[in-house]
Amino acid sequence: MNAKNAIRSATLVATIVGVAACEVINPGPIQDEFLVEEESREGLVNGSQRRLSEGIGWIGYTGALVTRQIMPGGQTGSYGHSVNAQGGYIQPGGFAGYFNDAQQARFIAETALELFADQDVDNNVVAQANVWAGFSNRLLGENWCEAVINGSGLLPGSDYLRRAEEQFSAALALNPNETLRMAATAGRASVRAFLGDWGGAAADAGGVPNSFEYAVASDANVATTRNTPQWANARTPYLAFTMWNTYYGPQPDMSAGGAPMRASGYYQETGDPRMEWFEDPNFPWSNASLLGYGQTPWFNQNKYDDPNDSYTVASGREMRLIEAEAQLTNGNWQAAMTTINSLRATYTTNETMLHPGGTPLAPWEANSLEEAWTRLKRERGIELFLEARTLGDQRRWAENNTPGDVELPDFERISYIFTDNPRGTIVNGQARLCFDVPDSERERNENVPQLGGG
Repeated sequence: MNAKNAIRSATLVATIVGVAACEVINPGPIQDEFLVEEESREGLVNGSQRRLSEGIGWIGYTGALVTRQIMPGGQTGSYGHSVNAQGGYIQPGGFAGYFNDAQQARFIAETALELFADQDVDNNVVAQANVWAGFSNRLLGENWCEAVINGSGLLPGSDYLRRAEEQFSAALALNPNETLRMAATAGRASVRAFLGDWGGAAADAGGVPNSFEYAVASDANVATTRNTPQWANARTPYLAFTMWNTYYGPQPDMSAGGAPMRASGYYQETGDPRMEWFEDPNFPWSNASLLGYGQTPWFNQNKYDDPNDSYTVASGREMRLIEAEAQLTNGNWQAAMTTINSLRATYTTNETMLHPGGTPLAPWEANSLEEAWTRLKRERGIELFLEARTLGDQRRWAENNTPGDVELPDFERISYIFTDNPRGTIVNGQARLCFDVPDSERERNENVPQLGGG
């Protein structure tokens, strides 16, 4: 399914409108037997896709601040963040909306599977429900350290990923159409990689070609489902973040008061079309003030240029990087670099004023296992930019003491908010690169303890 298709959400409450009297009556929840009727099935399943789109947008946007893939412009209102969050700190017990979106995406898809269990439902519909459930659980497992599932107590976050692995496997067992089969295979490869099953991950990844891509829709007609990172910088009126001072964008010349330097930064040096940015002479500055610095020069990402742009959730390109990471875990860094550079060679440099190009992207160089890990980490950051994946990557690499460097840009030289705020969340003195179970869940669920302090 191409994610540019219109979203059709599942509706769990029916509304009857009396035309003559204009009276609206809410009769309550629809009975299960009506939800499993043939006319309702696709809408129920795609209700998960709608919530998944909302979750990926905001989790990916905030996660990009924490992982320093984008730099905040100081916006604290709509499509902005608190000063602490701009500095990379995730407030313990916060971000309930993100948690709710991801949980609802999981719950809707899993509820559909329960309702379909005793029905004669087309295998592709059931497989699609498993696929959306799998990607929803992956979103939770990669971005939350603990799991809460249907009123449970705190569980290891890996429980979400094992649930996703089972759901992708269930989709494959149904022998669905080729698109769903590839989506389930790629999804299972990604969760197996996160779980450390590199043999299984590489085996799955090998069955997905470079050309494959699977995405979840955005919808510009609905505020909650438009592409969040795009809208946050769409100049309507938001200019909430910038590519300035990131690894990818123009670098500040601190001897000149922080003015941007144009002949620096990854995109200028390589012309990699995945990391293209642009500027607008009508909007030279972000539309707020970054505490401790002032207005930042505004340079926008070009990956998403329309509020209808979809979010990729699985691709053959990521599969090549899973194969490369599996090779690195076995110490075979030369083979890993060949795999990484074979992927890079499939991209052609952008022909722009900043970077006259039109040639295959230059290969990375590495002379050791550690350098190869650094290149792998950067390549995943580029390939999965703003897709709600990098926070999870940085966490698993940190937890596993993986060699190599994630090459964080030096934000500290710009503002003290980055010095004062630890990246990620701190609970009971432990720093973690993940979101925390929100207070809203802790207060309603007696099985989850409330926080005693951050």
